[in-house]
Amino acid sequence: MAEFYYQIKGRMPGKEGSYSEWAWPPVFSGIVEAEGRKEAKAKIEEDYGRQFPMRVLRKDMDEHEYLLHIRELAPGDVYLRRRFLDTACKECGTPFKLIDKYNDPYADHRGPDYCSERCASAGKKRELLDFNLAAEGRLPAVIYQVRQKATGKVYIGQTIQAFTLRWWQHLTTPSDCKFHEALKSSPITDWEFSVIEVVEYPPECKNKLAYLTDRERFWIETFNSVANGFNTTLPAKISPQEPLDLEAAF
Repeated sequence: MAEFYYQIKGRMPGKEGSYSEWAWPPVFSGIVEAEGRKEAKAKIEEDYGRQFPMRVLRKDMDEHEYLLHIRELAPGDVYLRRRFLDTACKECGTPFKLIDKYNDPYADHRGPDYCSERCASAGKKRELLDFNLAAEGRLPAVIYQVRQKATGKVYIGQTIQAFTLRWWQHLTTPSDCKFHEALKSSPITDWEFSVIEVVEYPPECKNKLAYLTDRERFWIETFNSVANGFNTTLPAKISPQEPLDLEAAF
């Protein structure tokens, strides 16, 4: 059975002496499963208790309040399917569906990254602050964990970026590693992100990246997150007092 993406557009009266137009954004958008477009249309009309035209001549627009548009949703259509998936707000972490914001006429923010205008504003300020801190070398390195609530298993990582940005990257640009496969297999509400160490480099440290990797290794071993978690490998043990071999470190 195929999936069909549909939009119901409302009529917007034209100015004096001009034709009406179909308003944007649509009144409602959704997905319906059906054997074909005809069955999809019938299901939508049954749900709404009314019939919808799928084509209206401009001269006849004043006779119709709504217009129905239907298209078959391809399995690989990531752009449209993303609208129906839970997304974590980049600022507060609250899960939301983009399609719910599109369908809510009172939504104050319709972008894909934040749940509300308040979070969008705060996020932009935070990104500017993080950018300034990073440019000045004042953004602290951290070790973080991502824990799956259902199993208690964790993934341990390190970052010198804003840690909220690192969590966002895991969610939006997944690879085929076992951690990202697990992320994709359960709802976002099943996961929690936390910082477990803000790394402070000792005065005698000659190689900060080696020291950071050593702290990551410590926590991976502490949680046993390779054998009983979502880390794929254990970072090589490197002395912070020696030059770093990047290939050995990662």
